[in-house]
Amino acid sequence: MLIWTCALHCEAKPVIDFYRLKKLKNPNHFDCYQNDQMLCVVSGMGGQNMQQAVNWVIETFKIESGSGWINIGIAGHLSYPVGTALLVSSVSQHDRSTAIFLHPPEHNTLASCALSSQQKENTDYQANVIFDLEAYAFVNSVKAFSPLHHCQCVKVISDNADTPPQRNKAVISQLIADTMPAIHEVAMALQKRCEAPNLEH
Repeated sequence: MLIWTCALHCEAKPVIDFYRLKKLKNPNHFDCYQNDQMLCVVSGMGGQNMQQAVNWVIETFKIESGSGWINIGIAGHLSYPVGTALLVSSVSQHDRSTAIFLHPPEHNTLASCALSSQQKENTDYQANVIFDLEAYAFVNSVKAFSPLHHCQCVKVISDNADTPPQRNKAVISQLIADTMPAIHEVAMALQKRCEAPNLEH
C-alpha cells in the first residue's frame, strides 16, 4: 500500500485525478480517497493535524509497517521558480536543531533540498531550505511506525522572494498537477523499494 498525505484538498486533487482515486464514504474523521493500491488522506493545515491524520490512517486501515508513505504539497523558497518540484532531503522543525534525513529513491530526476517546517506562514526565505508547515510532523509520525526509507516528501514551490504565498486553490492544484509525472516517478520508485524490504538503503 502507498499512502499519500496532503494538508489541503487542492494539493490532493492532482493525486486523486492522476490515479483516479475514489472518495471513501463515511471515513469518520479525515477525507480519504483510495484505489486497490493506494490511499490519499487530507489532513488539514499544520503539524498537529498531519500527525493526527497519519495515526488515524494507521489505526483505521490497519496499515502494515512495510507500506510506503509520501507527502506532497506546496512550499516557499528564496529563489526557486514557482512550479519547481523538489525532493526533500531532510526535515527539521523551526524550533529544533536536529534534522531527520530522508533516503532519496534511486535514479531520481528531481533536485533535492532541505526543508524546515514552520509554525505559521513564513516569508523570511532562505537560500538553502524550503518552508512548509507539515512535513516534519509527517516524517516524525511515520518513522515511529515504518522504516524511514519508506517515507518521501515532494514539495512544489508556490512562493518565493518575488512571488507572495499562493491563496488560489485552482492555481495550487495546477502547480502540483503540472509536476505529477515527476512525482509519479518518485512514488513508483518508493513503491518498488517497499516491495523489496530486505534491501539495504
